[in-house]
Amino acid sequence: MNRQQWYYAHLRWGVMVEGKEGLRQWEEAVHIFLSDDRDTAFQRALEIGHQAERSHEEGRRWVESRLSQIVRLDCLGADQTEFQVGLGSSRATARLPFEHMFDPERSEPESPF
Repeated sequence: MNRQQWYYAHLRWGVMVEGKEGLRQWEEAVHIFLSDDRDTAFQRALEIGHQAERSHEEGRRWVESRLSQIVRLDCLGADQTEFQVGLGSSRATARLPFEHMFDPERSEPESPF
């Protein structure tokens, strides 16, 4: 019996604007899914990425979001029940003293909509 395993795929799209502007920005997302093996997982990540491509007009310019890269593809194993997806790090935009105490119990998570 072939047991599927969980895979983590970090995908990147380039938002391309027709004309001089060209590349406007990068968009990234993480997908977690089951697959039989790494090759099949890579093909699934490509499918997911291509399905998310889109295009539209902005005035007289054509804008396309194109899959540019599968940034990372990791096998997480078969018996996972929880996942942590690291999103990297970014520079602080505010100065806080070392003595500052965060209060995560009082923070409200953002809504996806």
